[in-house]
Amino acid sequence: MNKTIKRTMKKYKNIDDTYNYAFVGFPKGFGGIKEPFYGTYDEFNKQYPNIKVSKKYFTVLYMHGSSGLYRGEVYRNYIVEELGFIFFAPNSHKIKNRPIYKSPTKLKKYIKVHKVRVAEIDYNYKRLIENNFINKDDIFLMGNSEGGLATAIFKSNKFRGRIVTAFSCESSYFYKNFKLGAKKSEPFLNIIGTDDEFFAKDTKLNKNYKVTGNGIEKLKSFKNAKVVILPKAKHDLTLNIYLKDEILSFLRLWSRD
Repeated sequence: MNKTIKRTMKKYKNIDDTYNYAFVGFPKGFGGIKEPFYGTYDEFNKQYPNIKVSKKYFTVLYMHGSSGLYRGEVYRNYIVEELGFIFFAPNSHKIKNRPIYKSPTKLKKYIKVHKVRVAEIDYNYKRLIENNFINKDDIFLMGNSEGGLATAIFKSNKFRGRIVTAFSCESSYFYKNFKLGAKKSEPFLNIIGTDDEFFAKDTKLNKNYKVTGNGIEKLKSFKNAKVVILPKAKHDLTLNIYLKDEILSFLRLWSRD
């Protein structure tokens, strides 16, 4: 385990609650359920305490943004209903004394949060693969905004692919010395709008930083990467008509055997 991750887990002792109270989506038919389930993991376990699942499912491990699941509910619904995947979003705000910020702020405050989010990925991945209904080779890592940064920098070759939305995959006011944590052959989808209020090229937050507002420069050597720049789209990408098809097409393509 990375030393920084280990120290972070030791500092925030109830990181297990990010898993226990995760925002989840289970597809119709999962263990025989009649309709898709949406809620938190503890609610699911209370409702179906003796559920038995005989097959393995593709899974999206989703890192929400600073405001919580929020628009992640939109992603969750169509990933579960149209693809039949499991959606699992660690609940970061369950961590006691979790660092928070309000932009703009000092870089060190952002970094404290990023360390927590990266540790969440490590912890929740390890917990997820303990389940008999999850194949460790069939997990996609996805993140939005703050969660998108953690998704991008998490160093691992464990994932089937990654999706980063509403984050530009580059150094900025939000993070310095940005470096992707994925291997160069890993499928990678980066989606961002030209008018993103936080990570676009001309945003006030980036006025003292040289940024492009997208992940093309960092991802140009990744042979299975795709960068989608949506004209006029802001930070809330769920309002864009193209977003759904981009995400579902990526997941369909890279979940083929």
